[in-house]
Amino acid sequence: MAARMGNLTALADSEAAASVSPEEALAALDKLEEGPSSSQVMAALGHFKEALKSMDEISRELAREGAVKRLRVLGFASPGRIVDAAMPPSVRPSSDTRGAGAIGFQDPDLWPEAVEGSTLLAKLEQTVGRYLALGPDQVVPFVLWTLLAHAHEAFEISPILALTSPDKGCGKSTALALLSALVPRPLTSANITPSAVFRVTDYFKPTLLLDEADTFLTDSEGLRGILNSGHMRSQAYVTRVAGDDHQVSMFSTWTPKAIALIGELPPTLADRSVTIRMRRRSRAETIERLQLHRLGEMEDLRSMAARWAVDHMDELRFAEPEIPSCITRDRARDNWRPLLSIADLAGEEWPRRARESASRLCALSANDTSVGILLLEDLRVLFQSRGMVKLVSEEILEYLHEMEERPWPEWRDRSPLSARQLAAILHPFGINPTKWRQEEVTRRGYEPAHFTDAFSRYLPSVPPHPPQASLQSTYTQTASATNGPVLSQSGDVKPNIFSSVAGVADAKNGPRGERGVK
Repeated sequence: MAARMGNLTALADSEAAASVSPEEALAALDKLEEGPSSSQVMAALGHFKEALKSMDEISRELAREGAVKRLRVLGFASPGRIVDAAMPPSVRPSSDTRGAGAIGFQDPDLWPEAVEGSTLLAKLEQTVGRYLALGPDQVVPFVLWTLLAHAHEAFEISPILALTSPDKGCGKSTALALLSALVPRPLTSANITPSAVFRVTDYFKPTLLLDEADTFLTDSEGLRGILNSGHMRSQAYVTRVAGDDHQVSMFSTWTPKAIALIGELPPTLADRSVTIRMRRRSRAETIERLQLHRLGEMEDLRSMAARWAVDHMDELRFAEPEIPSCITRDRARDNWRPLLSIADLAGEEWPRRARESASRLCALSANDTSVGILLLEDLRVLFQSRGMVKLVSEEILEYLHEMEERPWPEWRDRSPLSARQLAAILHPFGINPTKWRQEEVTRRGYEPAHFTDAFSRYLPSVPPHPPQASLQSTYTQTASATNGPVLSQSGDVKPNIFSSVAGVADAKNGPRGERGVK
């Protein structure tokens, strides 16, 4: 270490370009006394970060090591991670980036005066409305998430902004282009590898904007896992072996993310998202065409957003917003908590509008029920209507095949759900068919007691013996498991949510198996 420091010092002395020395950068940290408050440390690191911006790479490395040593003396358990979070990004060209565009970011300049939150949100809404045909419930989370990207470090949950559509031409790419002009450190990509995600996230802390995700995300379990990990700050890390010496390293995945795709996100990612379902604009909806060369004109809005976030970081960090009681799922409540915190702090009409939007969008998402939950719902009604007695598989299937508004009559290749497929769907819930003797005949089917745990865990409480008619009317918009969209009662085209899961429950050799179970 001493030899390395000597070499670095000698090289640093030969570099006359550095306008600030490492010692000058560390001056603010030297003034900290033992047991400093978090605000004192953040202020000192802020001066440290500003000083490093004018340094060359070698001087920055010297300053970093000095800062780590000082924080360690002050009693911090992870000084390296703290210093790395404070250091401004730099570009280190390597052989891998020759011939490719190196990544570089310019942080927005802070607006010179305080910004009123409600006014800023109104300006953002007006700007978004010029270029995107979003409904009132959709534009609210869009502009709130824009501010969340600037205030990201204030929160413990990072909801993904999911921009989905049933087909192309619905404005998703325009939405990402608009976001790229409004959020800090935008990094837009139409294809990205798992290793690139955690490396660029750990090093640059960008706002990750992924377009065309339907072309590369569904088939990449590794990428889905990395994106999933970035939802909660305490778990936003992946562990990899890196370098020639195969050192085990942890990479941060904590960064704001927006994903645009045709169709729906994989369930685990959708569960961590606030979803805006975009539609192709109608003839009656008039919007302006977004000229990409004019995105720079939105820099004032970006500067205002950055200033508002800096001024209110502590208030957002300790905010406890009231979540609408109709949002019952824990993860949905987590996803909306940061957005509602921003709306509450902005004031005026935004707290009310944000909660109305959250309630309506979460109600729509609740209809995107997994096929397993749909089956549990139907079987609970069946068992209750038959007096909670054992039912053979044939009797269950006969009941399911008559439900025209459900996927069971045309489950696979337009064939009805089979006994083996029924068992495959129920198996993950710990429910398996049993055999018993009845009238000298061996029967195979299901006992209601085996469903008790799954019913209590996955289904809401309902009055006993709900009428069959109510079941049929409740799901008049549910799709069948065939390829292609379906029409809702309003006539809008809705994506077929079952086509992507039919093969999973139907697979004999695990998910995405080649051989369907008949």
